[in-house]
Amino acid sequence: MKTLAVATNTFREARRDRVQWILLFYAIIVIAGAWVLSPLALGEAYRVTRDLGLAALSLVGVVLIALVGGGLVQKEIDRKTVFTILAKPIRRSEFLFGKFLGLMGMVTAVFCGMVVFLSLVLFLREGGVEPAVLVAAGFTYGELVILTAVVVTFSCFVSPILSGVFTLAVFGLGHFSADLLRFAEQSTAPIVAPAARVIYMLLPHLDRFNLRAEAAYGVVPDPVATAAALGYAVLYSASLLAVAVGILSRREFR
Repeated sequence: MKTLAVATNTFREARRDRVQWILLFYAIIVIAGAWVLSPLALGEAYRVTRDLGLAALSLVGVVLIALVGGGLVQKEIDRKTVFTILAKPIRRSEFLFGKFLGLMGMVTAVFCGMVVFLSLVLFLREGGVEPAVLVAAGFTYGELVILTAVVVTFSCFVSPILSGVFTLAVFGLGHFSADLLRFAEQSTAPIVAPAARVIYMLLPHLDRFNLRAEAAYGVVPDPVATAAALGYAVLYSASLLAVAVGILSRREFR
């Protein structure tokens, strides 16, 4: 109940922030842009619409997480409200998990709005929405769950601006983690190769959540791949939150 109370309050505060509505409007513009660009695609209009629409889900989602979630914990410290909250019989782990759930609630609301709009555009253009598109959107949501855990972790020990910047950096590097591993395998330097492998292991492998190419051709991943991606998102997010709890438990507030 305590975690739920923190989550509800966090969701209400995030909902008051107008940035999510601005980003939602931006997503609508980007997705609608596919309607304008598709005549230039030489018979590939539906693929352009799907690819651009799904890309907007991922990009807008991570920007929203970085902007709203960057100050999730630090704002409570700056306002001194953290003293009031933690003075009550609530553990720091409950406080942090409530923050995570509240932010995820806001991200989920905006994400669902974008998916509904994308589905409407596809329905008007193609007469229906293929399951591959919805599955790809679901994978994108898994990516956003991980990034929400990332920004919550960063917000425990760095400033809001740095939390957002680091989250965007993780988003970019996470999509190129496989390239980093290939670089490590080809490098002959005694220090670079091991360091690259360590970074590869620590970074979230967000490339496995990118199914835009498959959605463009109507390919649905097999159940094993879907279960593996779901399990990875849950385990990685849980591990990050455990690290965040450890950091917050050792932090002294002044």
